[in-house]
Amino acid sequence: MSFPSPSIALRFRSSVATVALLAPFVIGCAPKADSGKPRVVSVSKQINEFIYAIGAEDVLVGRDLTSIYPPQIKQVPSVGYHRALSAEGIISTKPTLLITDGNVGPEPVLEQVRKVGIPVVTLAPGGTVDSAQALLTKLGQQFHREHAADSVLALWRAGMDSLWRDTVQWSGPKRPRVMIIHFGQMINNYLALKRGGSADAMLHWAGAENAIDSVGGMARLSPELIARAAPDVIIATDVGFDRYGSAEKFKTLPGVALTPAGQSDRIYRVDEQELMYFGPRTPAVVRKFAAWFHPSLYGGRATAGRATLTPGT
Repeated sequence: MSFPSPSIALRFRSSVATVALLAPFVIGCAPKADSGKPRVVSVSKQINEFIYAIGAEDVLVGRDLTSIYPPQIKQVPSVGYHRALSAEGIISTKPTLLITDGNVGPEPVLEQVRKVGIPVVTLAPGGTVDSAQALLTKLGQQFHREHAADSVLALWRAGMDSLWRDTVQWSGPKRPRVMIIHFGQMINNYLALKRGGSADAMLHWAGAENAIDSVGGMARLSPELIARAAPDVIIATDVGFDRYGSAEKFKTLPGVALTPAGQSDRIYRVDEQELMYFGPRTPAVVRKFAAWFHPSLYGGRATAGRATLTPGT
């Protein structure tokens, strides 16, 4: 699969995401609480991170279970897993608005929420850097945090510009093959991320390639799939990694120990929210990946679970 260059990726917009994003956003006409301020339940990791980034977190009265960044969001009551919500949990927070990114369910719960008069707004997730930045701008406008959103965007864009300049040094003739292993809480099983999407783009920008050759979504993990992929590096998202507790114990996952990654102890933990969508942290995340993939360029060596770098790198 040919992957777009960084400059093309920066300019490209998904037409579906853009159309959905530019559709009328009903916060302005949603009922207000007695204080005159919206009471928002947001069941999207990306949207919640953006709400905090622009300083609008005081509108939040509920979040989904997987929204754990920034850490202070854990003080906001959870209404459950975003794909297994209950109407009672949402309604109990007395919201004036429910925001989703479309990855939510079950649908009957949303219907129940609508029936009691709570608007449900779906904002398309930012599937490209451009559309993610447009989403952040839209949230700034709707929560009257335009200046804060502009400041966040300025830093984010500067970080991406710097990143594009540095991608050249990570693009060698042989890219390490990287497998991203994710634990699917809904199906209680391990999955491998396929090509396409934000995580795959970050691997590419950091000078690596996805060890899974197929495109779109995730593949159920099996020892045969792991052996066939033969990854040089494994990145495991937090929930799945933490079930084992260490990189050494993670190698006991069937098939992992026999891979080049397992044999060379190149297994790393990453928070799911760092790679499942684009956001202000994306430049730093890509640089962290680059340090794991090309440690010699950073004057250090990669150790299981993290990259050990010399000061100032």
